[in-house]
Amino acid sequence: MQVEPQIRLAVTADAPALARLAADLFPLGCPANTKPEDLAEYIGRELTPERFCALLKDNRNVILIAHLADRLAGYALIAHGCKPPQRELAGSELRKFYIDAAYHGRGIANALMKKVLAFATDDPEGTLWLSVFSGNGRAVSFYRKWGFRIVGMQGFVVGADCQQDYLMQHERTVNAR
Repeated sequence: MQVEPQIRLAVTADAPALARLAADLFPLGCPANTKPEDLAEYIGRELTPERFCALLKDNRNVILIAHLADRLAGYALIAHGCKPPQRELAGSELRKFYIDAAYHGRGIANALMKKVLAFATDDPEGTLWLSVFSGNGRAVSFYRKWGFRIVGMQGFVVGADCQQDYLMQHERTVNAR
């Protein structure tokens, strides 16, 4: 019997736990040869409790957290009103989507993505897009399963390392523009 994860909106009190989880999970989505100092620079700048508090206080952002058995198992960050580089799209960016590896295969990613898509439909621009490291086949497959398709490439800077990400857009809006 599979237990359903609890998914709720994050609040500022969740910022320290989100920062810890984000710092643990972020390196797993990067190339294996990413230098530790580059990872440390990015984590120290972007994945701190203070940064999560600032994101939570900005009403353009929604952070959803997934709990299983009272443990933080994953989170998603949706930023409304974003435009990807070199694209004429505007709408919502799925900026972060991470599930702790200890919880893979338990349906948490699917439950969280359902909630993400529900929140993204509230964006008047109607577009949902994301970027994902081009070498992360597992993540790319997951997003494709949920209706995203590759529409371009963009750089993503981690420390001094510029990595190549796929730019993916949710199918419901690819042909609507």
